Amino acid sequence: MKNWDQDTTRFAGAIIGLAVVWLLLYLFFVTQAHAQATISVNPGTVVPITSNNSNLVYIDQIGSNNTVVISQDGTTHSATVVTGKDSSVDNTYVNITQQGTGAKTSKVEIPSGINNSVTINQDGAGNHYAGIQNLSGTANNIMIGQSGAGNHTLAISAAPGSTNNGDTINATQSGGAGADKAFQLNLNGTSGATVNIQQTNPTTANSGSMSIQCVTCGTYNYLRQ
Repeated sequence: MKNWDQDTTRFAGAIIGLAVVWLLLYLFFVTQAHAQATISVNPGTVVPITSNNSNLVYIDQIGSNNTVVISQDGTTHSATVVTGKDSSVDNTYVNITQQGTGAKTSKVEIPSGINNSVTINQDGAGNHYAGIQNLSGTANNIMIGQSGAGNHTLAISAAPGSTNNGDTINATQSGGAGADKAFQLNLNGTSGATVNIQQTNPTTANSGSMSIQCVTCGTYNYLRQ
């Protein structure tokens, strides 16, 4: 009788153990598989990756040698990517494409890093804003294109008290009637930068502002049509 009780206890324990293992597998694998279909945009808010209306994306990227690609099409977009907030991020590629109608906003922060690349393309109807904030590091490459109807605004600013070395910035703002274009560039404490800004439509209002304090000045071009 005693042996039977022991066997029963062992059997019950094995069943409980299997249940625990199954639960852990479900939590760590099944739920993670479902989580890959969503992007957290703000605390308490989750939207599907495939959502086409009022897209909001927020990514806080840590570590080096990463690739971030965001493509938004539809109505009203906002994408924010933060890199290197806690430690330097190097060799990271960020690509944001926004199309369709409605306002489009892209923001990328690079407070510390080397050899990072950022490409932002905004097209379609609606006002466009592209911002590179807290720029700090060496040999970072930035390419921005804004086109389509609506106003285009570009703002690039270095982090307060930072030093930037050998950065390259190329930006083109174009568009039809009503597409006013404006940019602000602040690269204080920079060395050897290459900057090319082009505004291409002569029938609409254009404005530009560069504030540069360079240790070793590089090449700066502003073409306005």
